[in-house]
Amino acid sequence: MPLKVKLILLTLLPLLLISAAISWIAIHQATSLGQKEIATFRASLIASKELALKDTVDLALDSINHIYQNAAANDETAKAEVKRVLNDLRYGNDGYFFVYHEDGTNLAHPVLPELVGKNLLNLQDNNGDYLIQALIEKAKSGGGFHQYLWHKPSSDLIVTKLSYAAWLPKWRWMIGTGLYIEDVARQMAKVEQGVQANIRTTFISVIVLVAITTLIILITTLAINLHEHRLADSRLKELAYKTVMFQEEEKKHVARELHDGVNQLLVSCKCHLELLQDKIARSDIEQAIRHRGLSESSLLQAIAELRRISHSLRPSSLDDIGLTAALDNLLSDFSASTGIRVNRSLTLGNASLSTDMMTTLYRVAQESLVNISKHAQSDAIDAELSVIQENLQFIIRDNGTGFNVQHAMNGKGIGLRNMRERLEFLGGELDISSEPGQGTEILVNLPLKQGLDIYGKNSSAVSG
Repeated sequence: MPLKVKLILLTLLPLLLISAAISWIAIHQATSLGQKEIATFRASLIASKELALKDTVDLALDSINHIYQNAAANDETAKAEVKRVLNDLRYGNDGYFFVYHEDGTNLAHPVLPELVGKNLLNLQDNNGDYLIQALIEKAKSGGGFHQYLWHKPSSDLIVTKLSYAAWLPKWRWMIGTGLYIEDVARQMAKVEQGVQANIRTTFISVIVLVAITTLIILITTLAINLHEHRLADSRLKELAYKTVMFQEEEKKHVARELHDGVNQLLVSCKCHLELLQDKIARSDIEQAIRHRGLSESSLLQAIAELRRISHSLRPSSLDDIGLTAALDNLLSDFSASTGIRVNRSLTLGNASLSTDMMTTLYRVAQESLVNISKHAQSDAIDAELSVIQENLQFIIRDNGTGFNVQHAMNGKGIGLRNMRERLEFLGGELDISSEPGQGTEILVNLPLKQGLDIYGKNSSAVSG
């Protein structure tokens, strides 16, 4: 898998994890709210049916109140009249009233008259619930509700029934009625289906939203990456072109130096030697000696010029006396030629540097000094070379005019970029700090490890 794709995936991974967490929280919250909604709806339904039952029993009590209030505790005629009235009271398809004595004997049941006179105190439903006992206890406590399983006449099925029971204390009677609430289960099932549908919709919406967001980010990242890749390629081509042109300019410069300097000196030397030969042939010793001296002077100047050109191409002092001494000579020559005061502190100790590392540091120092002499208008510079832990640190600081670093790095010149790229090739870093009017500081950090030469082989380590 390409490195850039891996980086994109690593970038998207936290987003996907966060999206998954948010999705889980949203779905969990939706599920929790749905369950609460179902419970609230069920409680509301049961409460509405309980209220209707209590109102129905209150109406039944109102219909017998004039008989009950005027009767004695043993008034059998009044009791019979109350039973008749309650037997005749019906509502809805399955609504009726039932009456039980405190001992559990059924006194009135219009739907199941065969139960009248039977003691049902120990009657249990299919769940083992002693329903008559529970209703009597609820009635004695001031009236209350109770759910149990009972036969529904209209459907001939055993379903859940909700009953309300009231108490007639003078006769020790329990009067009650009930509603079959299997419709509550049906309504709850519909509500649950709706809630589950909402949860599924929420889940799908979140997944689609996360997928679209991830896709948009992925496409955007790829587009940015492609743009940066093209921009980097363009800059690389531009830099390669400028590097080639710079090399051509250097070659032209060296050719011009050789032609205008060394070549002219050698031609002059050749001319003096020819004149020397002519004077010797004529026995003109005085002129022969003069031409010999002039030819020797031309040769010495040519040798010096060749040394200067060779030194600019590859300073031999790096190999002869090491980095510290070579930098010290470079700074001394710079100070002598420009009149700029140089404060230096160059210390390597026992650190060993590869040829590539020494050459790179020397070229960075050269480029920095050239830039200072051309642009900085500085009257003093500080140069520091030291070893800090596992890194070699080199600093050149001036008090000149300064410049905009970003503008300079993006400009046509390639000196600063060459410095940075050469250091990065060796695993080092170049940090340039400068502001217009505030001077410039160039900081080099280079790890003390074996460098690689341009052919990819280990360069020999040299002590500084």
